[in-house]
Amino acid sequence: VDHSAAIKEYSRSSADQEEPLPHELRPLPVLSMTMDYLVTQIMDQGEGNYRDWYDFVWNRTRGIRKDITQQHLCDPETVSLIEKCTRFHIHCAHHLCQEPMMSFDAKINNENMTKCLQSLKEMYQDLATKEVYCPNEAEFRQYNVLLKLNDGDILR
Repeated sequence: VDHSAAIKEYSRSSADQEEPLPHELRPLPVLSMTMDYLVTQIMDQGEGNYRDWYDFVWNRTRGIRKDITQQHLCDPETVSLIEKCTRFHIHCAHHLCQEPMMSFDAKINNENMTKCLQSLKEMYQDLATKEVYCPNEAEFRQYNVLLKLNDGDILR
């Protein structure tokens, strides 16, 4: 096992579980390094066994998002991490849509994409109150519009 390449696995919170201690949460630079590793070393390796690939990347990006939420991080670098998570789900929605449900569940992927987009919307709003604007905001707001085309509440 290459411990230098190990990535923290996502673990679901439960009611009887205490909040993590500060040393159990990865700081922003570590989260950035983890995402860079996923993007450059893992995401290009999906050919053939999509289920294991998708489950691994989704689990690890979900863990990154959980660490961000638990630390209440909100700055342009954090936004960039959530944008990368969102792009992963967008990529999968397009490239894996023909895969059988046992390999790729489009509904779960869309739910996670929606959660990412909601987090981004909130972060963009919080940063705008500090007069900090993110260069990709328009792009990700458009993805939200595209997701809601059939809902009738596009502008919410």
